[in-house]
Amino acid sequence: MVNSIETTTYKELRHAILYGKINPDDLLSEASLSKQMGISRTPIRSALKQLELEGLVSYQKNRGVTLREASVKEMVDITQICVQWMMLAVEQVNVGLGSFDIEKIQQKLDEAKAYRAAEDYVHYINKMPEVYMNIMKASGNNLLVPTYKALLGRQISTSLYHKMSDPKNAPEKKRSTVLFFQEFLDSINEEKYGEAIDTLKNYQEYANNQILHYGHL
Repeated sequence: MVNSIETTTYKELRHAILYGKINPDDLLSEASLSKQMGISRTPIRSALKQLELEGLVSYQKNRGVTLREASVKEMVDITQICVQWMMLAVEQVNVGLGSFDIEKIQQKLDEAKAYRAAEDYVHYINKMPEVYMNIMKASGNNLLVPTYKALLGRQISTSLYHKMSDPKNAPEKKRSTVLFFQEFLDSINEEKYGEAIDTLKNYQEYANNQILHYGHL
């Protein structure tokens, strides 16, 4: 990003993607976005290139730019990274090298629960990564959260992609992500760190099964 208008354009387009304001079948062109946003093509071109680097859009020859669906392998890999880094945070806290902001994590989790109960899946899908990142912060490794931030957009956009493309193809769940993480947080509250790690392992298995079957969480 070179200047403020490019940064603003990038943020607006990224927000539109992550909050389901762009349909999976939409063709995005510099010309149409320029007219829609009332700005020149230059900042739009820069923003689209940045979004392509993040894996959120792809250029289709002779067609334009479309939302990019992450592969099943990408989704599984990103979930594995996320879970492994949360496990690292638990291990660091267990040996006295970090601490959880339990109140903040619970707040974010409660917000996610409320969105899910209201079937507001757009905000629910965007809220859960905030729970994960607040867990990661306890590791003391300042690179984990920004690195995960660079990856999470693919998770969010692909989950929304599937939700918008085929809303009836909802995963059949005996459990849900929020229940796993409430169980995790309850273990952390009681300083049962081994149980917390076991819950994360169980969540990863559950998440992988959901992704392999449905293509998303």
